Amino acid sequence: MIVTTISLLLCASLASSLSTYGYAQKIFYFASYLSLFLFVYTLTTSDNRKRLNKYALLLFIAVFALGLVQVSWAFYINKHYADFSLTTINTISNYQLGGKRLILGAFIVLVISIYNKGIAEASINWCKAILWVGAAVALVMGVHEHLLTDDRIRLTANVASSSSYMVMFLYCTYLWLSVKEADLRWQILDIALIAMTLSLVLLTGTRVTQLAFFFITLCQISRFYGLLKILQPKRNRLIALVIVVALAALTGERWLQGINNLENYDSDSSTSLGARVAIWDSGLHFLPQHMGYSSPDERTVTARAFIARVHPGNTEGYKNVQYNMHNEFLEIATLQGMAGLAALVFFYAVALWVWFKRSALMGVSMPVAALFIMGMTDSVLIYSPTSMMFVSALALCAIRPKLHHV
Repeated sequence: MIVTTISLLLCASLASSLSTYGYAQKIFYFASYLSLFLFVYTLTTSDNRKRLNKYALLLFIAVFALGLVQVSWAFYINKHYADFSLTTINTISNYQLGGKRLILGAFIVLVISIYNKGIAEASINWCKAILWVGAAVALVMGVHEHLLTDDRIRLTANVASSSSYMVMFLYCTYLWLSVKEADLRWQILDIALIAMTLSLVLLTGTRVTQLAFFFITLCQISRFYGLLKILQPKRNRLIALVIVVALAALTGERWLQGINNLENYDSDSSTSLGARVAIWDSGLHFLPQHMGYSSPDERTVTARAFIARVHPGNTEGYKNVQYNMHNEFLEIATLQGMAGLAALVFFYAVALWVWFKRSALMGVSMPVAALFIMGMTDSVLIYSPTSMMFVSALALCAIRPKLHHV
């Protein structure tokens, strides 16, 4: 009963994160406190202790370590440095809060992993319904925002890219909770959710999230039907071609812009993609001399000096390097050193191992895959709401829908 309540609360938190401020966090904290209670109860009862398994424990350790490094880094920087810039204050605050949520989320992941068999199919359907309504409300708000601003939508996030990551984590959760054997009503709702998510991703205008969306969707199709099998009939191949052409028409402008930026890099490097090249280069230059915890201000000064010397004229990279490294591995390594990098690599390794072993918890690989793809060109976990949504998605994807035959 408690684990079902926790799951429903997490879905409510995920759904409301895209359209409200404050409520999602309160719901998440309440769910985490229930999880802490259930965790203590599990440890103090011999029968329930037997439910613990290596996959659940490894996931718990991996998520907990990721959060612990972030919190300890924030504490260290606050203690040993002073006179922070406003950007650095925001970075420290976000990592401190995001780390706290990852630590609390680790307990949610653990208890759902242990007790997921007790979650009834009817409860899972309620979870899906909550997520569906959340996506629908977000789409209405997103369309309204786009009509007002004629720009990339942000929803409740600070930037458009962060809102797209939040949308993807909700999408991953919904897909995993869906079942191949669903009735016609749910199949229609599932298709509608895919269309709503694609619309939201397009409205955010984030290229890497479009890639993550296509990859996760193809994985879902492959999991249910098999890509090669579903493409065998000539009619299905024709439908697939029409879909590809339609998607190319919808997303082509942003991709053509990116291709144009690459082609003209030598004459104009101060573009979105050109800035990333300079920022990544400065991060690789910074890392060997800073293997421990580093201040964001210190990194910015060093990186800007490098960009001014090696990438002159790249004003976009020079300006934006103060925010993050635009790559999850580089961002964590340049601030949290080898400890942070080791925690991130360990987390990915555990998720990959759980998937490879076809564990009952293999659903966690869906949000992890999305995080990995999106983290190639941006820092995802630097923003505390995305950290909260990620760990919520991770926990909910530890549920195994009863009709799955994987």
